Amino acid sequence: MTGTDAQRPYAVRRALPRPLAFAAAAVLVAVSLAACGGSDPTLADLPSDVASARPTISAEEAQFVLAAQKLGAKVTGATVADDIETGTTTCWALTNGGVELRQIAVDDADKPLGNTGEALRTKQLMAAGVQAFCPDRDDQVAQLDLP
Repeated sequence: MTGTDAQRPYAVRRALPRPLAFAAAAVLVAVSLAACGGSDPTLADLPSDVASARPTISAEEAQFVLAAQKLGAKVTGATVADDIETGTTTCWALTNGGVELRQIAVDDADKPLGNTGEALRTKQLMAAGVQAFCPDRDDQVAQLDLP
């Protein structure tokens, strides 16, 4: 093909000028980071008793603590280890057990957990666990029917 209508072969197409390419890459990185929700939480973001009880807490575990508190479950220095275990066990069961959240959020009589007292707190911890440890299962949180 000849003339102005002729398309150049792909390998010959002109690339973006370097400064423009770098600017585009920087914008892409900034947008990607913003979509991630910002930086990971630190010890300073946690209640002091939780930070004291677990000074080497991972960012993922700290996200769990903050998610649990946002859902209404108070996590303390005395409960943090067991609470994190509830969250991680929930995700393990969802990922490896072939079950859905509604199937494991039940009492000893296999009835759905209620929305009061320890039953509610357990559901809040399960939801926080999903949000922090297995966010790919987040669509199941609605099965908990949290208030």
